[in-house]
Amino acid sequence: MAGKSGKFRAKGVKREHNIIHGLLPILEEIAAHPKVTAVIPGRISVTRSNSPGARVRLQTSTVSGIKLGARSGSAAQEVFVVTAEPEQVIADLRHVIAGEEARGEKGGKAKS
Repeated sequence: MAGKSGKFRAKGVKREHNIIHGLLPILEEIAAHPKVTAVIPGRISVTRSNSPGARVRLQTSTVSGIKLGARSGSAAQEVFVVTAEPEQVIADLRHVIAGEEARGEKGGKAKS
């Protein structure tokens, strides 16, 4: 757990900058995964649409792990998850990372 402590970290989530409304409990759940080294919220931007509640979607793999996109209301935020085993984290947190479920459903319909 030495990697999950620091000046701006609490429960494995870096909190140096702002986090959009409703996202913190989701990030803490992701950070609690044993294969996750760190969760780093990134840039916040304003979107045109308004989405009820906070949700997280898988965007892409990175050199250090996974990049997620989070939406809440009219705000969007990048979230970086540092892990050595991104496939395992995605599989274990499928209920939190909505993009992976939606991607699996699309693939199933196309093959039928």
